Amino acid sequence: MPGTGDALRRTSDTLLRDLEALLELEEEKRTIDPGDPRLVDLASQIEQIATRVLASSTSQRAQTQLIHALTEADSPAAPDTTIDNTPRSMEAILAAWRQAERQLDAAEPESAEATEAQILIDRLREEYRRAHEEAIRGR
Repeated sequence: MPGTGDALRRTSDTLLRDLEALLELEEEKRTIDPGDPRLVDLASQIEQIATRVLASSTSQRAQTQLIHALTEADSPAAPDTTIDNTPRSMEAILAAWRQAERQLDAAEPESAEATEAQILIDRLREEYRRAHEEAIRGR
């Protein structure tokens, strides 16, 4: 079962990005006046992200159970490195970045969805920069 480490890396990356967005949106929500309509928008976006976090954590548990079983069976399909040391391809990073840019374009300016998209774009830009630097060093 090739790609188990890659799949776990993608799930872990998604979970971390959602948790970071959740934290930033929650911190922003805490500063908004109770009568501001954005408060409801932010709470709704936080709820959507929290639902994704739950689904990602469930998926990650299933993936880690599979990986553990593959490792115990000494299967060649078992990853041979940690999640952190499993690099994500630059193409995958760019695809996620493009998706976040589309999400930002479709969002209402200054909405919770726009804030979340901008958070993701900033993180993906930094991830791409690091991957590019690593690719140059590896040449």
